[in-house]
Amino acid sequence: MQNDKSDFQTYNDGICHFHEIDEDGRPEKEVERLRYQERTVGVRRYYEAMTAKMQIDRLIRVPFREDITTGHYAVIAGQTYKIRQVQTIADCRPKSMDISLQKIRQRGR
Repeated sequence: MQNDKSDFQTYNDGICHFHEIDEDGRPEKEVERLRYQERTVGVRRYYEAMTAKMQIDRLIRVPFREDITTGHYAVIAGQTYKIRQVQTIADCRPKSMDISLQKIRQRGR
């Protein structure tokens, strides 16, 4: 049961498209489309990612969906990101997830 002191979460910063990954590691079929809120990549999260030899370029919060995993890609405003971490945030309403994203460097950009 959720605590009554939890904060109400809004998702007003845009829409994120979640895709399955094909055999070549490229986004293919869209599996979900969710509104999101931009979050700040904190110093601790940034350095923990660097210690694990990964880079976090963006952090977003979306409504909780059990089927969104690190096996998907996220696309925001035409930019593709690898999902590096999905963390459930239970102390807000509705239940949400923070998703750590690494920008995929695209050829020709």
